[in-house]
Amino acid sequence: MKDQLKNLDQLSRRKFVARTAKTALGVSVIPLANGMQAVQAAGGGKAEHCIFFYMSGGMTHIDTFDPKPGTETGGATKGIDTGVAGIQVSEFMPGIAKRFKDVALVRSMTQKTGDHRGGSYWMHTSYGPRATIVHPTMGPWAQTLLGKKHETLPDSVLIGGGGGGPGAGFFGPALAPLPIGDPDKGVQNSRPAQGVDEDLFDKRIDLMNTFDESFQRKFKNDEVAAYSQFYDETLKLMQSEDLDTFDLSKEPDVQKKLQNYGSGRIGKGALLAKRLVSSGIRFVEVRGGGWDMHNNLWQAIPQRAGELDKALSALIDDLKAEGMFDKTLIVLGTEFGRTPKINANGGRDHFPRCFSTLFAGGGIQGGQVYGKSDKLGMSVEENPVTAGQFNATIAHALGMDLNKVVYAPSGRPFLVAGHTRDPETDAIVTEHHPIMPFFS
Repeated sequence: MKDQLKNLDQLSRRKFVARTAKTALGVSVIPLANGMQAVQAAGGGKAEHCIFFYMSGGMTHIDTFDPKPGTETGGATKGIDTGVAGIQVSEFMPGIAKRFKDVALVRSMTQKTGDHRGGSYWMHTSYGPRATIVHPTMGPWAQTLLGKKHETLPDSVLIGGGGGGPGAGFFGPALAPLPIGDPDKGVQNSRPAQGVDEDLFDKRIDLMNTFDESFQRKFKNDEVAAYSQFYDETLKLMQSEDLDTFDLSKEPDVQKKLQNYGSGRIGKGALLAKRLVSSGIRFVEVRGGGWDMHNNLWQAIPQRAGELDKALSALIDDLKAEGMFDKTLIVLGTEFGRTPKINANGGRDHFPRCFSTLFAGGGIQGGQVYGKSDKLGMSVEENPVTAGQFNATIAHALGMDLNKVVYAPSGRPFLVAGHTRDPETDAIVTEHHPIMPFFS
């Protein structure tokens, strides 16, 4: 067995270590360790936490935040007033309309691709997908540039999305977001298996350490060290009362709150996210699907948008009641918009040219719209915003240094919101900048 281990390639060794963790410890969590040195923050925002709602599938901008009632592209969707002169949102977002003084919209997002996977990758990383490297998402970037926020709890969590996506990218598994597939179930397999008492559990740990000793001596690299640190951090979490943070049933008045948030995955995910940031976790992504509406859009949109509207509205109210709103950035994104032209099946197709996103809390000045689409929602008319600018705004709000160069293990340089090179000096420079009117 030991000889077989020594002959394993790097990917096989990674899989072996992951399987060993699950088998020996009875856990299936992704590594939580810090593993990076904190640096001085240089952003201008005051947010300490971020809750990022990612609506997978391509959210229709015309039927949510940029309605075009009475036009050939508006379809059956009506607009409703927000209380700010000249600004309407769709009839399916009444809660956001009532809270618009706390919300800032971007109506001029533009994307490089209409492919789901590629669009999601751009929105999460500020970079295009490449075969040679995986870029980190914003939670791992925050931990890298700002340091680990909580001694026991992970720095970033993904609710409703499993462990898929870029995750920690080239930062390595030690910074990967902790996946929570179902908000009702919290961290799966996080306690020792039934029938395994503390003594037997400790013996298993000792046996695993003995078994791994020669392996770690032979393969002294950063990846093995990261997994060793992962074991320590995982055990610390498993044995800590902080694990209850992930148990939604322990939220005070949980059933009453779910009446406001909604009892679906998005509502429960939003409430769990609120619970997590209130406990000290910095970055939580809540992922929801069902937005790929090629068919029968007006049968699907009332429920899908209604669930989102209810969750966002309750979260804003709850964070305010707990004194956390100004400390917590709320962000809503999607991979692209949907065609203004309604197709033959009564739906809308993929449309990267123009779409909408939302910001609230965390120092964001609400009651405003940045950018403008044309009268049919076909193209950006003013102030186009890229995925890099979207992420630069998140980074700035959290106090990250957009000019800090971080090197991947391959030696290649990267910045949190994308980079380019100065044509005269060939120096690495920031490519995308925050939406500064949101902070004024």
